Amino acid sequence: MDNYQRINIKDAPKGFKLLLILLPAVGYFLLSPELDNDFFFLYKTGEYIVNSGFPFKDFLSMHTNMDIVVQQWLTDVIFYELYSRLSLFGIGIFIFVCYTVYAFFTYKLCRLICDNWFFAALCALLSDIFIAVVYMATRPHALSLTLFVIELFALESFIKTKKKGYLVIIPFVSLLLINVHAAMWPLMFVFAGPYALQALPFKFKKIRQTPVCSFPWLAGTGIISLALGFVNPYGVKAMAYVFTSFGYKEINILINEMKPTSLDSSFGALFFAQLIILVAVIAATRFKSFSLRHVLLFGGTVLLALMNIKSIGLFFALGVPAYSYYFNGADFSIRLDSTPSDPKKRKLRAALCVIAGALCAVMLFIAATYREPTRESLEEYKSLDKAVDYLEKEEGEITLFTGFDYGQYLEYKGFHPYIDGRAEIFLKDNNHEYDYLKEYVLVTRGYTNYREFTDKYGFNYLIVRENEPALYSGLLYDDDYEQLYKGKDFILFRLKG
Repeated sequence: MDNYQRINIKDAPKGFKLLLILLPAVGYFLLSPELDNDFFFLYKTGEYIVNSGFPFKDFLSMHTNMDIVVQQWLTDVIFYELYSRLSLFGIGIFIFVCYTVYAFFTYKLCRLICDNWFFAALCALLSDIFIAVVYMATRPHALSLTLFVIELFALESFIKTKKKGYLVIIPFVSLLLINVHAAMWPLMFVFAGPYALQALPFKFKKIRQTPVCSFPWLAGTGIISLALGFVNPYGVKAMAYVFTSFGYKEINILINEMKPTSLDSSFGALFFAQLIILVAVIAATRFKSFSLRHVLLFGGTVLLALMNIKSIGLFFALGVPAYSYYFNGADFSIRLDSTPSDPKKRKLRAALCVIAGALCAVMLFIAATYREPTRESLEEYKSLDKAVDYLEKEEGEITLFTGFDYGQYLEYKGFHPYIDGRAEIFLKDNNHEYDYLKEYVLVTRGYTNYREFTDKYGFNYLIVRENEPALYSGLLYDDDYEQLYKGKDFILFRLKG
């Protein structure tokens, strides 16, 4: 038997506790006020709403007869007001506040779920750092993920304290979520499902479940939250937005984050690395706490993350705090002197050190590499600016083609291109006019003749990339078009005559 002194982590010095609790502050240094690609149509939409009211027909692209639903209208207005008044400083304030609120409630949530402050703080730190680097950006996800964490905080607080006042928070979450990010609104009921399930009495053979809280109170809160979902400018259309905006082949082709998570992408590889580490911790330790709602939350968010890359944020925001329950009641102590003589104990300690080191390495890799695509995007905008300079000098009416992922920047500059990054808007199921997104996919991949396409709309200017060969090569050798400008990333063609 090894003779060494131990200190229980629960009895660690206050300074050590404070240091670990404050470690999420590192996330502030990882935040960036850089403008996300979607920011440009969000900003222009916010500007329109402030000055002209809620739009029901498209006003950004050239397709002015399309029906639209601005599912994140409140986020748009916030971005417009902050950026128009304070420029990037205003965006920085938005990201700073979102992360502060997120980190605060994530720690509170983990402490409610796990009674061991050490493991609760570690899980909160893992969630905070990942969300800070990847999702605290000029997109509505910064708000919706924060609201989901607040929702779970209210539910856990209700279960722990039995105080019904915490349930009042949830209808307000519903009201905010339907207006800042309606596409995510139905998920608040999905995430509340495990809590409702565990509020019901259950008996199957020797398995018995005692309700953890009052089901009628949860059901009543859910009904009120559902009713408040109607309080938005677009009514049921906003509430059901997710059902007509995802799962389309064209969207999955164009948007990488909507593709299933796999090892083919660096982001997918990072997710699997994190998941393996978390499972390895369970395999290497003896803590065996179990809770149905937390197992369902963890497993459900893993499943969502596997379905598409975009949902990885839900895993880190909700699944990781739920995972902390595994350490509930854990008695963890630290040795203060020599290495144990038992080889099994040495191997276990070495395994835990490797796991901890791998976890830190993955987090640092995320922080070091994730911003690079954003920087590349900003460089592309500089190239686009030169094309814009040519367009602004041109006289007469401009009928402009741009690609899916950069049309919004031309809209921000005051033009009305063929398409932009609002993929779901260009689906016929949503706009009730025409399936422009499918048409775009067909022409850019060479399934539709480019001249039939350009003649149909009468484009006299087209901005294309070299990696869009069906359009680029056709226009390059077309005697009716001339190359007006060629930059590093974009080529501007003009119809002759």
